[in-house]
Amino acid sequence: MIGKLFSLKQSESDRQLGLETASEYRERWISIRVMYYNGFLVYVAFGIITTSVWPYLKSLDPDAGKGFLTYVFGMQSLLQLVCSPLFGWWNNRLPSVRKPMVFFLVAYVLGQILYSLIEEINAYEKYLILVSRALFGIASVSCTIYRAYMSSATTVAERTRTMSFLSLAQTCGLLAGSIVHPLFSMLGEEGFSFLGLFRVNMYTAVGWFCAALGCVNLVLMMPSIFKDHQIAIKEAMKGHSSTATKAVWKDTKLKYQPINLMVTAFALLMFVYSAIQTLLSPIALDQFGWTNEESLFYLGILMTVGALISCVLFLLLDPLCKRFGESNVLVYGAMFALFLSQLMLIPFGSEPITSVTEVGNLTELHNSTTVASGCPLTQEWCQRIPPISKVQFTISYTLLCVSFSIGTTLSQAVFSKLLGPRPQGTWMALLTCAGSAARILGPGSVTLYVLFGTYWTFGAGSVLAGLVFIWMWVYRNTLQPAKPVVPPEMAEELKVLNSKNIVQ
Repeated sequence: MIGKLFSLKQSESDRQLGLETASEYRERWISIRVMYYNGFLVYVAFGIITTSVWPYLKSLDPDAGKGFLTYVFGMQSLLQLVCSPLFGWWNNRLPSVRKPMVFFLVAYVLGQILYSLIEEINAYEKYLILVSRALFGIASVSCTIYRAYMSSATTVAERTRTMSFLSLAQTCGLLAGSIVHPLFSMLGEEGFSFLGLFRVNMYTAVGWFCAALGCVNLVLMMPSIFKDHQIAIKEAMKGHSSTATKAVWKDTKLKYQPINLMVTAFALLMFVYSAIQTLLSPIALDQFGWTNEESLFYLGILMTVGALISCVLFLLLDPLCKRFGESNVLVYGAMFALFLSQLMLIPFGSEPITSVTEVGNLTELHNSTTVASGCPLTQEWCQRIPPISKVQFTISYTLLCVSFSIGTTLSQAVFSKLLGPRPQGTWMALLTCAGSAARILGPGSVTLYVLFGTYWTFGAGSVLAGLVFIWMWVYRNTLQPAKPVVPPEMAEELKVLNSKNIVQ
């Protein structure tokens, strides 16, 4: 499996398809790997800056509150939601993805440079951080474009594998970000002066690092390296009487029911995952009585293990689909696992949660600078609802990682196959918008948790996941690639050709 990720040699089965020469095959897979790198690039920036933006903001503007941080984090998803349809439509009308990709990369590099130079500008610091994140939000719209390109640059048989490797690249980006940032922290807040022009410290170094990676990607997008290849339409035209590409994909009938199902499943996975990621710390502090230090330590281990599980699943996804069928892996490995992960978070038992009043004197806690562990008094449901056990929590998060890894990858792959060989920029923008809206709404589950507790929060999650699972189970046989409509007279001709096993 790992060998397939790096090999550029055309196999005998690919050669017999007669869709491309060996050199075209090599160029096509180089372009796909450039898109892998772009996915890695976007997610490494997200992972590395997310952990440092709050202390950086406080160092620049001590008066900035946590409320403003909401705008900083929400800016990326908001701009993805707004800009994806526009750029998806634009991409469909261009002969190459190079122009939009270069535009996004320039926005990415400028955003990272601005992030690193805010201290030197020394004015409107928190708003400049917002602008830098807005530029990154525009750059992250590239995920719509590279998903669309993956759909056009791969055959139906290759689609699942390339989507799983793309997800692997993105996850590796998040892991790399979490690993690299502690290394930059050794620079400290003082850092050093670079040629007397600007200061590089633990906060600005991550911006310069990401900008350098972006410049590498700009080089990789040059015409001498990146060459567009649209093999999906060639595959659809094989054995087709029409030589007009538009006629071929217009002959491909869309199945709206499974298409809507894939968009819903993708959005639900994004919603639940972002909700649980937001709730991890409140659950650890309220349900287990951990301190902030214990929460950071144990949740860090849990999230790292979850990311490693995801990496393994991305590598195994293609053989799993070949063994059990793509729709079965999606239905049971993703949606049923998501339903179980939510169900596992519904607590059972008779003992209530340990509240703050039981772990210390209220006066001492009020006067102390240490945040008290246990369920706060403002959450009155703590007095009557039992706690979530650590075993429940661990199993649930593991199932969520399995569900999210399989579900987001396969929903994109199946969605692309359902659309057929038509240009998919606008359609992939729809998928991106659904995911962005879900990530914006997901953190709102904290309000439901604080007001009503675990029964309502995870009960509602179980119902949503259960309904989508049943919907997908009922229509699982419709999750098949779209095929062009073949006229009756051509169907007879193709029967003859297929019976003779003629390879074009």
